[in-house]
Amino acid sequence: MTSLITLFLIGFGGLVLGALAGKMAFTYYEHRLEALYLICGGMLIGVITLELIPESIRTYSFWALMAGASLAVFLCVWTDQVIHVKYSDKSYLPVIAFVLAMIFHNVPVGVALGMTLKDGIGESLLLALFIHHLPEGVALYILMKMNRIHRFVLIITASVITIVLIVAAWFGAISDQSNLINGIFMGIAIGSLSYVAIHEMIGQVVGKVSKRELYLYTCLGILLLSFYLKVAHKFF
Repeated sequence: MTSLITLFLIGFGGLVLGALAGKMAFTYYEHRLEALYLICGGMLIGVITLELIPESIRTYSFWALMAGASLAVFLCVWTDQVIHVKYSDKSYLPVIAFVLAMIFHNVPVGVALGMTLKDGIGESLLLALFIHHLPEGVALYILMKMNRIHRFVLIITASVITIVLIVAAWFGAISDQSNLINGIFMGIAIGSLSYVAIHEMIGQVVGKVSKRELYLYTCLGILLLSFYLKVAHKFF
């Protein structure tokens, strides 16, 4: 129960802090939102490549990870085609589609977290969860702000998303432990997190900034995450 409460605070806190950052960005730095997305995308790539993938390869079967990651990417692409493309001309549907994508994305992440809470890799996933919830909180606030949706709805939405994550984590925690299944779910988490970073974060600003800015801010995010990991490993 304590682990689930911690998971809720981290997930909900990441969304709320991201929303606050989105409010500041929307108010004062609307012309630099692309840089914010690139930095957050770079940070997520950093935690995936520097923490999740190396630890997962040491713990689980490579083919199980590949199967899970491939399934996650396929589902993400399918969801994007069905929801985002088909209903992109509707006013409120982009917000609904984004929320549904976040919910679908948090289900495999939650299950993977629940199944690995007793392993060391759980801390890495918690870090990845917090980092990837920051840009999602930013995007959620900006989308709702543009569609004139009350901020109270944002709090409710963030709560629902996090509750779904907790339920998925609880299900993962009570499931029978299997190295193969754990590896598949870990691959799903890595694949879905990678899709969010590359497509939803970085991909959304490709063509809107110069290549120099694209590489600069993305690398800055990776370097910031690398520095954070070194500090965290040293003191924790």
